[in-house]
Amino acid sequence: MKNCILIIVTSLLFTTVMAQSGVVKITDGKIAEGDFFRQKIFVFDNFKDARVRMNDGTMYTGKLNISTIGQSLRIISESGDTIAIDAEKSVDVVSAGNQFFRKINNIYVEVLETNGEVSLGIARIMKIGQERVEGAYGGTNEVASISKMASVEVDSKIEKIVGTSSIRYDYTENLYLLKGSKLTPATRKNLEKLFGNKKVQIENFIRENNIRFSNNKDVIKLFEYISNNR
Repeated sequence: MKNCILIIVTSLLFTTVMAQSGVVKITDGKIAEGDFFRQKIFVFDNFKDARVRMNDGTMYTGKLNISTIGQSLRIISESGDTIAIDAEKSVDVVSAGNQFFRKINNIYVEVLETNGEVSLGIARIMKIGQERVEGAYGGTNEVASISKMASVEVDSKIEKIVGTSSIRYDYTENLYLLKGSKLTPATRKNLEKLFGNKKVQIENFIRENNIRFSNNKDVIKLFEYISNNR
């Protein structure tokens, strides 16, 4: 019985992480209230040693993070501030430890699984919604150090708030199918289109395992099955 309860709770938590909305309280450019928002504003818990490859093949290494709000790389300046890179539009891929990201359609997509031709990836996106202001509004193939990348100060609405404001946010973790440079939502229709020769197997697996496309964990399980049964 306890195991059943644990499974149900785990499933609910996973679903909550996939899409969540709320209100974050900002005071003088700092997050005053909103633990979930604070946890999800960056992809990594801490700035990580990473490698960045630009579209022209130039490589950079250094500590960085990925902003879920601006879908941009952030690095720490010499003064300790978090700043964005000026060459953001030229980023191709980012790797940090065993995590690998491709930037497609201005979205950082982490590759979770691949069969060599088609990959399953996840995009973590934070959107800032309506703001209710309570106070004033102030408103070349060599590997180089990432600190050498041209950078700009972060032009963030949050960091420019003077006084106290409450801002609504929407956070999602969406799964996508990647083939070449094409990015499509990980829906049943798109899976069957990309794996047309396995349509029957896909349908059977969905039925036998009660796969729900509203649950990322189920979709990942399905893709793993497809990839392991060529």
